[in-house]
Amino acid sequence: MKHTILLMSIGLLLSMGLRAQKTEDGKKFLYSNRLVSAKATLEKTVANEPKNTEAIYWLGQTYLMMDNIAGARNLYQKAALEFSSQPIIQVGLGHIDLLEGRNTEARALFEDAIAKSMSRKKENPVILNAIGRANADGATTVGDPAYGVEKLLRSIELDPGHPEPYIDLGINYLKMGGDRGGDAYKAFNNALEIDPNYAAAKYRLGKIFLSQNNIDKFIGYFTGALQSDSTYAPAYLELYNYYALRDVNKARGYLEKYMTNSDKDCNVDFFYGDYLFRSGKYQESLDKAQAMQNGLCKDYPRLKVLLAYNYDRLGDSNRAKENIQAYISKSPADKITREDYLFAATVLGNITGGEDSAISYLKTALARDTARATRFVYMDTIAGLYKKMEQWDKRVEWLQRSFEANPNPSNFDIYNLGDAALLAQNYGLADSMFNKYKAQYPEQIYGYLGLAKSAIARDKDTTAGTAVAAVQDYTNYLEKTDTAKYKSRIFQNYAYLVYVHANVFKDFPAALHDLEGLLAVDPENNYAKQTSEQIKKIIASQGGKGAAGKQDNAGEKKSTTKPAGKKSATKVAGKKGATKASGKKSTT
Repeated sequence: MKHTILLMSIGLLLSMGLRAQKTEDGKKFLYSNRLVSAKATLEKTVANEPKNTEAIYWLGQTYLMMDNIAGARNLYQKAALEFSSQPIIQVGLGHIDLLEGRNTEARALFEDAIAKSMSRKKENPVILNAIGRANADGATTVGDPAYGVEKLLRSIELDPGHPEPYIDLGINYLKMGGDRGGDAYKAFNNALEIDPNYAAAKYRLGKIFLSQNNIDKFIGYFTGALQSDSTYAPAYLELYNYYALRDVNKARGYLEKYMTNSDKDCNVDFFYGDYLFRSGKYQESLDKAQAMQNGLCKDYPRLKVLLAYNYDRLGDSNRAKENIQAYISKSPADKITREDYLFAATVLGNITGGEDSAISYLKTALARDTARATRFVYMDTIAGLYKKMEQWDKRVEWLQRSFEANPNPSNFDIYNLGDAALLAQNYGLADSMFNKYKAQYPEQIYGYLGLAKSAIARDKDTTAGTAVAAVQDYTNYLEKTDTAKYKSRIFQNYAYLVYVHANVFKDFPAALHDLEGLLAVDPENNYAKQTSEQIKKIIASQGGKGAAGKQDNAGEKKSTTKPAGKKSATKVAGKKGATKASGKKSTT
């Protein structure tokens, strides 16, 4: 009898151990993102052990990772009816409530699950971890990450020494935003202190630095994850995504490793199609995408993105538009990447009448994306679309927003904003930008050029003569830099100054001085020779004085004696004639 009892006990222990092992196998597949294998393993376990609530919980988590919320809901609701609301099943139902925006209902389920699982007045760490996991899931607007942090910290306090809770703790910190990135970094490193080879922690650290575009750091962490676990497929995929835009051959190596260490599922098909696209094999990539569309992968979430990219490259803008718009309109916000929004904006921006929709997408992306570098891209792209629409004031508005948010604007950023302001006739902003350019880059032409263009634009009919100082400064720069290279521009500038000095200010000695500068770069120019003779005669007719009106530094005329001579004599050189004499269009 004792032997029988002993054998029964051993059999029971073996059975329990086997059951736990099967569930752990499913969790290991989830850890490596092998969802098909996890689903098959856990479904088999649940079929053989329908009362195994731990396996039921993890099967539901697998469905959620596969974006099958309906499947997870049905599974958990059925289990809740059969097993009188087991705490872990209640957490699963609360998880679904969070994903669907029912935070109050979720909190009630979580608190009830905690109460039911209490032992000796202490919470159950397994339940606390599941609550932390639920709040870590989804976009930053999903769940209550602060509540998730609270429960995970308590779990770690009750049962320290496990790396897994630190991963969800770090994700919850990241969802809280603000200055919690440092806490997330610390949480992931705490996981590595417990298990230095915990690939998921290195992967998560890599994701932090990927969001900051710190190339050396994120490549180092993703590579480190693979050194710890050469089968960890998510790291291979991140490295593929990075190199796919930079080095197709290197990307292929990572893709092959990803495919080797992944289930043969729709993910693998999709990324192979993506690789074909990155390789420039657009028709082959489209064929792959269409095969998925006509098969079991027809509902794969990002399939429409791949279709849109290929249609765009193959010149079918309308189908590209249909697919990318369908994807954005039907996908959760956390699944839409910055590249998706930018691509949608590009496609719509290239279709007449699509600019407003493109701008709307970019504004939505801007509101959701806190990464500084990306925000500049959105703002500058919006500005570019307003430029295409010839809405100059709005273009300036967005370029100015981008410039003011940029702690280190480049010389291009400064000039681009100045040039846009000039086109919008915002001369104050234009002068501010070109003066900044001139001060920071005195050896470059663009500050001087921009100030001259702005000054000339202010005096459209050349009756005020207020551009003289800026044009003279620009000319001095050109003469000091390279007279031969800038011969045409110097000529045009002097021709402009001749016209203003002679016809606006009646300052004939100044006009003669300008003509001397003009002849210095083009000694045989007939226009300059003839105009010089004409002005010398005017000066002689005025008794050698010739300065009937002079200007101060601001270009304002000061009253002097009215010039002598015939009216026609004061109209020395027309601007059109001066420009024609140079042989080129005016660039000032």
